[in-house]
Amino acid sequence: MKKMRLHIYIVLGVFIIGFILGTFLDISVTEAIFSRDNGFGLTVAALGVTPGYMILAILGGGYFALALHKQYKVVYKVLMYIFAVVLYGLAVYYSGREIFGVNGFNQKGLMWLGYLICGVIGLGCAYLGYVLTKKSKNENLWLIYAIVAACIFMALVPGVSLIKSIFHRPRYRTLSLYDGIDFYPWYKRCGNYKELMETFNLTSEEFKSFPSGHTGASGVFMIFALILPLLDLKYERLQLPLFYAGFAFCLFVAFTRILVGAHFLSDVSMGGILTSVFMLVNNEVIIAVDKKKKLILEAEVE
Repeated sequence: MKKMRLHIYIVLGVFIIGFILGTFLDISVTEAIFSRDNGFGLTVAALGVTPGYMILAILGGGYFALALHKQYKVVYKVLMYIFAVVLYGLAVYYSGREIFGVNGFNQKGLMWLGYLICGVIGLGCAYLGYVLTKKSKNENLWLIYAIVAACIFMALVPGVSLIKSIFHRPRYRTLSLYDGIDFYPWYKRCGNYKELMETFNLTSEEFKSFPSGHTGASGVFMIFALILPLLDLKYERLQLPLFYAGFAFCLFVAFTRILVGAHFLSDVSMGGILTSVFMLVNNEVIIAVDKKKKLILEAEVE
Protein backbone atom coordinates (compact mmCIF):
# COMPACT_ATOMS: atom_id res chain seq x y z
CA MET A 1 0.00 0.00 0.00
CA LYS A 2 2.84 2.40 0.80
CA LYS A 3 4.32 2.07 -2.68
CA MET A 4 1.00 3.28 -4.15
CA ARG A 5 1.20 6.67 -2.44
CA LEU A 6 3.28 8.14 -5.24
CA HIS A 7 0.87 6.91 -7.90
CA ILE A 8 -2.12 8.34 -6.04
CA TYR A 9 -0.33 11.69 -5.83
CA ILE A 10 0.39 11.54 -9.57
CA VAL A 11 -3.31 11.02 -10.31
CA LEU A 12 -4.30 13.76 -7.87
CA GLY A 13 -1.74 16.08 -9.44
CA VAL A 14 -3.14 15.53 -12.94
CA PHE A 15 -6.64 16.41 -11.76
CA ILE A 16 -5.40 19.49 -9.89
CA ILE A 17 -3.65 20.72 -13.04
CA GLY A 18 -6.86 20.11 -15.00
CA PHE A 19 -8.82 22.04 -12.40
CA ILE A 20 -6.48 25.02 -12.58
CA LEU A 21 -6.59 25.04 -16.39
CA GLY A 22 -10.36 24.68 -16.32
CA THR A 23 -10.69 27.74 -14.14
CA PHE A 24 -9.42 29.82 -17.05
CA LEU A 25 -10.27 27.70 -20.09
CA ASP A 26 -13.63 26.05 -19.33
CA ILE A 27 -15.54 27.72 -22.14
CA SER A 28 -12.73 27.43 -24.69
CA VAL A 29 -12.23 23.71 -24.10
CA THR A 30 -15.94 22.93 -24.19
CA GLU A 31 -16.65 24.95 -27.31
CA ALA A 32 -13.77 23.19 -29.08
CA ILE A 33 -15.20 19.68 -28.64
CA PHE A 34 -18.90 20.12 -27.85
CA SER A 35 -21.18 17.77 -29.77
CA ARG A 36 -24.77 17.77 -28.55
CA ASP A 37 -26.53 14.39 -28.64
CA ASN A 38 -23.29 12.67 -29.60
CA GLY A 39 -24.22 8.97 -29.59
CA PHE A 40 -20.81 7.82 -28.44
CA GLY A 41 -20.74 10.34 -25.61
CA LEU A 42 -24.26 9.50 -24.45
CA THR A 43 -23.48 5.78 -24.44
CA VAL A 44 -20.46 6.36 -22.23
CA ALA A 45 -22.57 8.60 -20.01
CA ALA A 46 -25.15 5.85 -19.64
CA LEU A 47 -22.70 3.06 -18.86
CA GLY A 48 -19.58 4.86 -17.67
CA VAL A 49 -20.44 4.84 -13.97
CA THR A 50 -21.33 1.14 -13.91
CA PRO A 51 -17.77 -0.22 -13.36
CA GLY A 52 -17.19 2.17 -10.47
CA TYR A 53 -20.41 1.53 -8.61
CA MET A 54 -20.09 -2.21 -9.17
CA ILE A 55 -17.10 -2.17 -6.84
CA LEU A 56 -19.73 -1.87 -4.10
CA ALA A 57 -21.34 -5.07 -5.40
CA ILE A 58 -17.95 -6.79 -5.26
CA LEU A 59 -17.56 -5.69 -1.65
CA GLY A 60 -21.09 -6.97 -0.97
CA GLY A 61 -20.18 -10.37 -2.36
CA GLY A 62 -17.09 -10.28 -0.17
CA TYR A 63 -19.15 -9.71 2.96
CA PHE A 64 -21.41 -12.60 1.99
CA ALA A 65 -18.36 -14.88 1.72
CA LEU A 66 -17.03 -13.70 5.08
CA ALA A 67 -20.34 -14.37 6.80
CA LEU A 68 -20.73 -17.77 5.16
CA HIS A 69 -17.22 -19.19 5.42
CA LYS A 70 -15.35 -17.39 8.21
CA GLN A 71 -15.63 -17.86 11.95
CA TYR A 72 -17.51 -14.95 13.49
CA LYS A 73 -20.16 -14.58 16.17
CA VAL A 74 -23.74 -14.89 14.94
CA VAL A 75 -24.47 -11.20 15.42
CA TYR A 76 -21.47 -10.27 13.25
CA LYS A 77 -22.52 -12.73 10.57
CA VAL A 78 -25.98 -11.17 10.48
CA LEU A 79 -24.47 -7.70 10.12
CA MET A 80 -22.28 -8.91 7.28
CA TYR A 81 -25.26 -10.35 5.43
CA ILE A 82 -27.00 -7.00 5.87
CA PHE A 83 -23.93 -5.16 4.55
CA ALA A 84 -23.84 -7.54 1.57
CA VAL A 85 -27.44 -6.73 0.63
CA VAL A 86 -27.05 -2.97 1.21
CA LEU A 87 -23.86 -2.68 -0.85
CA TYR A 88 -25.36 -4.70 -3.69
CA GLY A 89 -28.50 -2.56 -3.58
CA LEU A 90 -26.52 0.69 -3.66
CA ALA A 91 -24.50 -0.54 -6.63
CA VAL A 92 -27.63 -1.44 -8.60
CA TYR A 93 -29.51 1.74 -7.66
CA TYR A 94 -26.80 4.31 -8.41
CA SER A 95 -25.61 2.67 -11.62
CA GLY A 96 -29.07 1.59 -12.85
CA ARG A 97 -30.62 5.04 -12.63
CA GLU A 98 -27.97 6.52 -14.95
CA ILE A 99 -28.50 4.27 -17.99
CA PHE A 100 -31.89 5.65 -18.99
CA GLY A 101 -31.75 8.75 -16.81
CA VAL A 102 -31.40 12.35 -17.98
CA ASN A 103 -27.60 12.02 -18.19
CA GLY A 104 -27.81 8.76 -20.13
CA PHE A 105 -30.26 7.75 -22.84
CA ASN A 106 -32.96 9.95 -21.20
CA GLN A 107 -35.82 7.46 -21.41
CA LYS A 108 -37.62 7.60 -18.07
CA GLY A 109 -40.08 4.91 -19.12
CA LEU A 110 -37.19 2.45 -19.35
CA MET A 111 -35.66 3.15 -15.95
CA TRP A 112 -36.71 -0.32 -14.81
CA LEU A 113 -34.61 -1.83 -17.58
CA GLY A 114 -31.56 0.03 -16.35
CA TYR A 115 -32.04 -1.41 -12.87
CA LEU A 116 -32.55 -4.87 -14.35
CA ILE A 117 -29.36 -4.67 -16.43
CA CYS A 118 -27.32 -3.46 -13.48
CA GLY A 119 -28.96 -6.04 -11.22
CA VAL A 120 -27.64 -8.83 -13.45
CA ILE A 121 -24.20 -7.21 -13.75
CA GLY A 122 -24.22 -6.69 -9.99
CA LEU A 123 -24.81 -10.40 -9.38
CA GLY A 124 -21.76 -11.22 -11.47
CA CYS A 125 -19.65 -8.69 -9.59
CA ALA A 126 -20.94 -9.93 -6.23
CA TYR A 127 -19.95 -13.46 -7.21
CA LEU A 128 -16.47 -12.20 -8.11
CA GLY A 129 -16.18 -10.61 -4.68
CA TYR A 130 -17.41 -13.85 -3.12
CA VAL A 131 -14.75 -15.92 -4.91
CA LEU A 132 -11.90 -13.50 -4.18
CA THR A 133 -12.83 -13.24 -0.50
CA LYS A 134 -13.50 -16.93 0.03
CA LYS A 135 -9.94 -17.76 -1.00
CA SER A 136 -8.33 -14.98 1.02
CA LYS A 137 -6.63 -15.60 4.35
CA ASN A 138 -6.56 -11.96 5.42
CA GLU A 139 -8.40 -11.72 8.75
CA ASN A 140 -8.88 -7.97 8.43
CA LEU A 141 -10.91 -8.06 5.22
CA TRP A 142 -14.15 -7.18 6.99
CA LEU A 143 -12.59 -3.92 8.18
CA ILE A 144 -10.79 -3.20 4.91
CA TYR A 145 -14.03 -3.64 2.97
CA ALA A 146 -15.81 -1.29 5.37
CA ILE A 147 -13.13 1.37 4.91
CA VAL A 148 -13.24 1.06 1.11
CA ALA A 149 -17.06 1.16 1.00
CA ALA A 150 -17.16 4.22 3.27
CA CYS A 151 -14.59 6.10 1.17
CA ILE A 152 -16.39 5.27 -2.08
CA PHE A 153 -19.76 6.33 -0.71
CA MET A 154 -18.45 9.56 0.84
CA ALA A 155 -16.63 10.52 -2.37
CA LEU A 156 -19.58 9.87 -4.67
CA VAL A 157 -22.73 10.68 -2.77
CA PRO A 158 -22.44 13.28 0.03
CA GLY A 159 -19.31 14.90 -1.43
CA VAL A 160 -20.58 15.45 -4.96
CA SER A 161 -24.22 16.06 -4.01
CA LEU A 162 -23.34 18.62 -1.35
CA ILE A 163 -21.16 20.69 -3.65
CA LYS A 164 -23.73 20.53 -6.46
CA SER A 165 -26.42 21.80 -4.08
CA ILE A 166 -24.28 24.77 -3.11
CA PHE A 167 -23.14 26.03 -6.52
CA HIS A 168 -26.00 25.04 -8.88
CA ARG A 169 -23.75 25.60 -11.88
CA PRO A 170 -25.63 25.51 -15.24
CA ARG A 171 -24.51 22.83 -17.67
CA TYR A 172 -23.09 23.96 -21.01
CA ARG A 173 -25.69 21.94 -22.93
CA THR A 174 -28.33 24.15 -21.31
CA LEU A 175 -26.76 27.58 -21.47
CA SER A 176 -25.89 26.98 -25.14
CA LEU A 177 -29.63 26.76 -25.89
CA TYR A 178 -30.92 29.77 -23.94
CA ASP A 179 -29.62 33.32 -24.23
CA GLY A 180 -30.98 34.15 -20.78
CA ILE A 181 -28.70 31.68 -18.97
CA ASP A 182 -25.16 32.90 -18.38
CA PHE A 183 -21.92 31.01 -17.94
CA TYR A 184 -20.84 30.71 -14.31
CA PRO A 185 -17.24 29.90 -13.35
CA TRP A 186 -17.01 27.12 -10.76
CA TYR A 187 -16.31 29.55 -7.90
CA LYS A 188 -19.43 31.66 -8.55
CA ARG A 189 -22.78 30.40 -7.26
CA CYS A 190 -25.81 30.58 -9.52
CA GLY A 191 -28.15 32.17 -7.01
CA ASN A 192 -31.14 32.61 -9.35
CA TYR A 193 -31.26 29.01 -10.59
CA LYS A 194 -34.85 28.53 -9.35
CA GLU A 195 -35.98 31.56 -11.32
CA LEU A 196 -34.20 30.22 -14.41
CA MET A 197 -35.83 26.82 -13.94
CA GLU A 198 -39.28 28.40 -13.96
CA THR A 199 -38.52 30.77 -16.84
CA PHE A 200 -37.17 28.13 -19.20
CA ASN A 201 -39.08 25.14 -17.81
CA LEU A 202 -35.93 23.27 -16.76
CA THR A 203 -35.29 20.64 -14.11
CA SER A 204 -32.77 21.04 -11.31
CA GLU A 205 -30.56 18.48 -13.11
CA GLU A 206 -29.52 21.20 -15.56
CA PHE A 207 -27.96 23.13 -12.68
CA LYS A 208 -25.71 20.37 -11.36
CA SER A 209 -22.64 20.84 -13.50
CA PHE A 210 -20.08 21.23 -10.70
CA PRO A 211 -18.58 18.77 -9.89
CA SER A 212 -18.87 15.71 -12.15
CA GLY A 213 -20.27 12.64 -10.44
CA HIS A 214 -19.61 10.49 -13.51
CA THR A 215 -15.89 11.24 -13.40
CA GLY A 216 -15.69 10.48 -9.70
CA ALA A 217 -17.61 7.23 -10.07
CA SER A 218 -15.54 6.03 -13.02
CA GLY A 219 -12.38 6.54 -10.99
CA VAL A 220 -13.49 4.26 -8.16
CA PHE A 221 -11.90 1.27 -9.90
CA MET A 222 -8.53 2.70 -8.82
CA ILE A 223 -9.55 2.27 -5.18
CA PHE A 224 -10.30 -1.40 -5.74
CA ALA A 225 -6.91 -1.88 -7.40
CA LEU A 226 -5.27 -0.64 -4.20
CA ILE A 227 -6.61 -3.48 -2.07
CA LEU A 228 -6.02 -6.36 -4.50
CA PRO A 229 -2.75 -7.52 -2.85
CA LEU A 230 -4.56 -7.62 0.50
CA LEU A 231 -6.84 -10.31 -0.90
CA ASP A 232 -3.91 -12.39 -2.07
CA LEU A 233 -0.26 -11.47 -2.64
CA LYS A 234 -0.35 -13.11 -6.07
CA TYR A 235 -2.51 -10.19 -7.27
CA GLU A 236 0.22 -7.66 -6.47
CA ARG A 237 1.58 -7.80 -10.03
CA LEU A 238 -1.84 -6.72 -11.29
CA GLN A 239 -2.16 -3.77 -8.94
CA LEU A 240 -0.31 -1.10 -10.90
CA PRO A 241 -1.66 -2.03 -14.37
CA LEU A 242 -5.24 -2.09 -13.07
CA PHE A 243 -4.71 1.16 -11.17
CA TYR A 244 -3.63 3.02 -14.30
CA ALA A 245 -6.26 1.28 -16.40
CA GLY A 246 -8.79 2.73 -13.97
CA PHE A 247 -7.16 6.14 -14.29
CA ALA A 248 -7.26 5.96 -18.10
CA PHE A 249 -10.94 4.98 -18.00
CA CYS A 250 -11.65 7.89 -15.65
CA LEU A 251 -10.01 10.34 -18.09
CA PHE A 252 -11.96 8.76 -20.95
CA VAL A 253 -15.28 9.28 -19.17
CA ALA A 254 -14.26 12.84 -18.21
CA PHE A 255 -13.61 13.65 -21.88
CA THR A 256 -17.02 12.37 -22.97
CA ARG A 257 -18.76 14.41 -20.26
CA ILE A 258 -17.25 17.56 -21.74
CA LEU A 259 -18.01 16.30 -25.25
CA VAL A 260 -21.79 16.19 -24.67
CA GLY A 261 -21.85 19.46 -22.74
CA ALA A 262 -22.76 17.93 -19.40
CA HIS A 263 -19.67 19.29 -17.66
CA PHE A 264 -16.74 21.66 -18.01
CA LEU A 265 -13.06 20.82 -17.54
CA SER A 266 -13.10 22.18 -13.99
CA ASP A 267 -16.16 20.03 -13.20
CA VAL A 268 -14.60 16.73 -14.28
CA SER A 269 -11.32 17.67 -12.64
CA MET A 270 -13.02 18.32 -9.30
CA GLY A 271 -14.83 14.98 -9.58
CA GLY A 272 -11.44 13.32 -10.02
CA ILE A 273 -9.96 15.31 -7.14
CA LEU A 274 -12.70 14.16 -4.76
CA THR A 275 -12.19 10.51 -5.64
CA SER A 276 -8.40 10.90 -5.42
CA VAL A 277 -8.57 12.49 -1.98
CA PHE A 278 -10.79 9.74 -0.59
CA MET A 279 -8.57 7.20 -2.35
CA LEU A 280 -5.60 8.65 -0.46
CA VAL A 281 -7.54 8.56 2.81
CA ASN A 282 -8.52 4.96 2.11
CA ASN A 283 -4.89 4.02 1.45
CA GLU A 284 -3.54 5.69 4.60
CA VAL A 285 -6.21 4.24 6.89
CA ILE A 286 -5.58 0.71 5.59
CA ILE A 287 -1.83 1.20 6.08
CA ALA A 288 -2.53 2.23 9.69
CA VAL A 289 -4.77 -0.80 10.23
CA ASP A 290 -2.15 -3.15 8.79
CA LYS A 291 0.59 -1.59 10.92
CA LYS A 292 -1.50 -1.98 14.07
CA LYS A 293 -2.10 -5.64 13.25
CA LYS A 294 1.64 -6.26 12.88
CA LEU A 295 2.37 -4.57 16.20
CA ILE A 296 -0.22 -6.75 17.94
CA LEU A 297 1.27 -9.92 16.41
CA GLU A 298 4.77 -8.90 17.47
CA ALA A 299 3.58 -8.26 21.02
CA GLU A 300 1.92 -11.69 21.13
CA VAL A 301 5.14 -13.36 19.96
CA GLU A 302 7.16 -11.64 22.67
